Amino acid sequence: MGNDKAAEADSLKERGMKLFRFGEYEEAASLFGEAHALYVDLNDEKGQGETLNNLGAVRTQEGHWDQAAEAFDKARQIFESLGDKNGEAQTLGNLGTMYRHRGDKEGAVEHLKAAADLFHETGGREMESATLRAISRIRLGQAKWFEALHFYDLSLASAEPPGVKERILRRLIQIPLNMLARPQ
Repeated sequence: MGNDKAAEADSLKERGMKLFRFGEYEEAASLFGEAHALYVDLNDEKGQGETLNNLGAVRTQEGHWDQAAEAFDKARQIFESLGDKNGEAQTLGNLGTMYRHRGDKEGAVEHLKAAADLFHETGGREMESATLRAISRIRLGQAKWFEALHFYDLSLASAEPPGVKERILRRLIQIPLNMLARPQ
């Protein structure tokens, strides 16, 4: 019986993800809610955290900031209690995205930095790189050019494996960064 419930919860979560990708947010939220209830019945904390994280992403897309923040906070607490740094990093990254969408750039950068640090700890270099690029784009939009370059450089350094393009870009970015570091 437990395996049937677990399979049903997983199926609901996957269907919710498909609907989310197609922009069917209310239907996705409903499926995530059903899956979450099943995960609670099963005492599956990881499943609970994942569905709450997904629900937060839905609420972010809908512009329901308080509901999104509440779902993300609960998910983060679950992942933290499980010692699941990757889940915590993903949730912090999604929380950063929510702050960016609602116009709080500093809140976004704060959460994205925390996510990048956790991705670094877990060896999730691709996610670390993508998160650092997101910070770079925010700083670029704020006309904070050198911070944008700094975070882009960090994202290139995190890329694995660094290709020719990444190595060339890093060398080009190092020029203004090195000029700033020189004593006058």
